[in-house]
Amino acid sequence: MTLMETIRAYLGWCPMTGAMRVSPAVHPSTAVAAGGQDGPLRVEPGWWKRYHNQLLITAVAFSAAAAALFTLVEDASGYPAVWTGLAIGVGAALGFLLSYRKQYARVAAGEFVRDNMTRRQRIVRSLSLPVASVLIAAVMAYFVLGGMFDRILGLMLGMCLICWTWYGLTILWERRHRAIMIAEWGSVYTVDTATEGERV
Repeated sequence: MTLMETIRAYLGWCPMTGAMRVSPAVHPSTAVAAGGQDGPLRVEPGWWKRYHNQLLITAVAFSAAAAALFTLVEDASGYPAVWTGLAIGVGAALGFLLSYRKQYARVAAGEFVRDNMTRRQRIVRSLSLPVASVLIAAVMAYFVLGGMFDRILGLMLGMCLICWTWYGLTILWERRHRAIMIAEWGSVYTVDTATEGERV
């Protein structure tokens, strides 16, 4: 070992230092603070973990269900329940339209990162989706057993409207703020994009 190599070894010099680069697509400070995990920095989040992709699949699923129900319900436009479902969907979509900027600003600030939540908030967040799923399944079962397919159709149409509005506003917010919203492990956070032409 030469004298220079010995000095470099004591100083902690690494021959790979110049080759190590962080991907410019992600701001590492945001990703590390948001992820809250001890593992290596995940530069490219998976397709499913991108929040707008989750909303897209949900919207497509409700749309497919609504289209299938149209074949079962004759003269769907004549049922008040269908229009009621649409009215509820419009109201919920308008409510989200008025509040999404504030909600997404809180997401960007890191309020919905699991490590930043209290124990009570983590429990509520963990149980919210299962409880909502059970309630929707119970309502659907009640409607099916009662033969109220028009109400199921109204519910599906309302959910379609809500999900497509939610998806569109999320894409708009992400493009406007040059960020990708990630939902994983009970956390929702944003990762900044560094390249102007990146497609999310």
